[in-house]
Amino acid sequence: MSGWSKGEAREYQEKLRLDGEQYREFSETAGFLFNAKRLDVDCRFLELSDARDFYEKFCGALPCCVVSISTTTEYYKILLGELKGSNSHALMNGEQDNSPWLGNDILGWDIGGFHSFLCNSLQKELPDVRFNGVGLLGNVFSEVEGFARQIQGKGEPVEWIPCRIGMYGQNAEFDRLTGGGKWERQGQRERQG
Repeated sequence: MSGWSKGEAREYQEKLRLDGEQYREFSETAGFLFNAKRLDVDCRFLELSDARDFYEKFCGALPCCVVSISTTTEYYKILLGELKGSNSHALMNGEQDNSPWLGNDILGWDIGGFHSFLCNSLQKELPDVRFNGVGLLGNVFSEVEGFARQIQGKGEPVEWIPCRIGMYGQNAEFDRLTGGGKWERQGQRERQG
């Protein structure tokens, strides 16, 4: 990636476990997606298909997965209003999120990126929140919508948006480090019960 010293680029390449040719392709692909306004300045993929392709091509040896953030049309419209004057290229493109559910969160859009209601310790305002094993809200989405309404106007001056967090592309290394597909199984149990 341009602007990095050779040592920094080499260290990054080693962390990614990529050989020289793979790293060159990784850098070129990231640059192309950024220039095409399909990768945001905060490294957020704007199209799920790009995130999946990138993951499959470059992340096989890393303990990682692709995490999706989605919300309903009502809240998406609020986010679109928040983007005016932002340095973000866009948000989501309306794809249906059918990923395995990890949990929910309440996110605010601030200066070109998301942050959780937890950044402002607003969970203290919500005695009925339940957290799951990955630190996300285990409450059903309709309850999370109610929580978002309760904290509007509190903390930082942002619109608090209820969001569903999903996961794609869990790999063997991720399974090894995190105990396998237990997060997906836990999410299924929480949705059912």
